[in-house]
Amino acid sequence: MRRVEASAQHIAKQRIKRRVESGERGAERCAIPGCGRPTMKAAKEGLAPHHCRSHVEHRARHGSYWLNTYTAAELKPYLTAASSYVRLWAPTDKFIAAAVTAMQSALDEAGPVEIATRLKGMSAGKRAKIGVARLRVAKVKPERLVAIVLAINAIAEEKGHRAKEFRMVQACKAAHRLASGTGWVSYDAQGREHRSRTRAYPRSSGRVLRLMGRMLEEPCDWVIEKHLKGVLTHKQRYGRGPRKAPS
Repeated sequence: MRRVEASAQHIAKQRIKRRVESGERGAERCAIPGCGRPTMKAAKEGLAPHHCRSHVEHRARHGSYWLNTYTAAELKPYLTAASSYVRLWAPTDKFIAAAVTAMQSALDEAGPVEIATRLKGMSAGKRAKIGVARLRVAKVKPERLVAIVLAINAIAEEKGHRAKEFRMVQACKAAHRLASGTGWVSYDAQGREHRSRTRAYPRSSGRVLRLMGRMLEEPCDWVIEKHLKGVLTHKQRYGRGPRKAPS
């Protein structure tokens, strides 16, 4: 199976290479204001006709050509409010209850887990399922994932970041922090456990973030539509922003 996937990837790379070397022209300079770098197409580095390599890679990592990933400190008040809101309404609200059930199904149906060092060569769809399965193995509760999706949409709504791709990538990255790396455990002659400090992490970039983000967001579509304003109100009423360090 892996040989077939590797062969398909090789063929795809050859097709992309031929398209890059073709005579088709795009814009000469990156479309992002103030950048000024040549586009990937103009520099014959890729197929992007309107953006440079730096901004294309930025979008692959963050879901936007110019927006950065939300920090834990930025997300914390929204996640606190969303978690409290989900706990409060889950027993009585049919939309939240349905989202929690659907999220649990997504976790259960994600399939087996693979260690991070063996993901190379796998398709993006398979790696996305492994990422979700890793959350299941780490015993991340579906309520927590629903709260993460709500929190991401809440902060994006408040900041005016309306691009769906950016929201999906941010939801994936926030969930991915809960269970992303692979560590090693060894045992000595006496049977004592020793955990290695070295951990391997899968590459947090590319199509896999979109697919995993979609898998997490789809169960929450109705919750986002019905309860996003409620989460923002809950955050304004009860939430606290990140504390500033004493000067």
